[in-house]
Amino acid sequence: MAGRAASGAGAASPRRGLRLAQLLTLGDQTDEHGRLLLEDSAPRQAQKRVKRAGVAMSEARCDYADSPSRLGGRMNVSAYDSLRRDTAEVLHGFAWLAELRAAAKPDPGRGTLGSLIDVANLGTTLPLVLFHRVHDPVPAQGVLPAFIASIFKASRGLFSGAVAMLNDDDREASTAVTTEEVVTYAEQHGQFRRTETQRVCAAPTRLIARTIEAILTGEGADASRSRLGDHLHADALWRFFSLHESFSQALSTYRFVLDNLTAERPEAGPEELFSVTVAVAGRTGTFGDLTEALAHHGTEVQAGLNEVLGRSGEVPPLTLPALLRLL
Repeated sequence: MAGRAASGAGAASPRRGLRLAQLLTLGDQTDEHGRLLLEDSAPRQAQKRVKRAGVAMSEARCDYADSPSRLGGRMNVSAYDSLRRDTAEVLHGFAWLAELRAAAKPDPGRGTLGSLIDVANLGTTLPLVLFHRVHDPVPAQGVLPAFIASIFKASRGLFSGAVAMLNDDDREASTAVTTEEVVTYAEQHGQFRRTETQRVCAAPTRLIARTIEAILTGEGADASRSRLGDHLHADALWRFFSLHESFSQALSTYRFVLDNLTAERPEAGPEELFSVTVAVAGRTGTFGDLTEALAHHGTEVQAGLNEVLGRSGEVPPLTLPALLRLL
């Protein structure tokens, strides 16, 4: 699965390292057709810019009879029009990501909820590697292949829905799931509708099901026909993903502990909270100790991500304010 664009220690002339927030977030980046990767979640100024450039941002009321949770919601039909032009490429790409994940992390196996989460997470990682690497970086505006942008956009929704399913009723990552179960869960629990804006997913239910099936079983797609390997090395993508995932899990644990502390002590200030004793993963210490450990871990991940991208690892350590902004 290795492609033409290697990144890492072999990249020539390493450039300045990036801070963790820069490495893990997107803003106004666009694909080859000028569409924003974040669509209507992108910065407002970016949305205005692409509209002025003539990029369609049309909306319509959802009328999918097979998806009651979406009926009447506003959906971005322009984004879907872009995706459906690349349906085969997107499905092949998800199958490619699923095979990469199965080879690098066979447990839990393909067809499990954990594998679905990992593949979706890999899909959201793709543009981070492509935009930020030193060797043959993809320009932030107007160059990223549309099918990769579509994989990224679909992955965001798949990831949030699969994580919600994992957390519900204390499911295990090793739980085997079917496409029908995932789609039914998403429909019944409102995963196709964004709570903040009430906008709904524009992809028809059948296309969503085909995408999930390609990930879980490989049916309806052919990983060997994917062009993802022409754009990046699978090894670099997996290394970046693994580092990112380790920090995401640590950050999620930290957020859980912090939420519990603030709920128990709504009037407590930072100094008091940092002195509270907490137990995490069988270890006991103060919340301040946990915060320092997370900042140290984040600094190590920051250096590792920069190394994968062929950048200098000499970046200032992760500070408490920077850490809190990542929550």
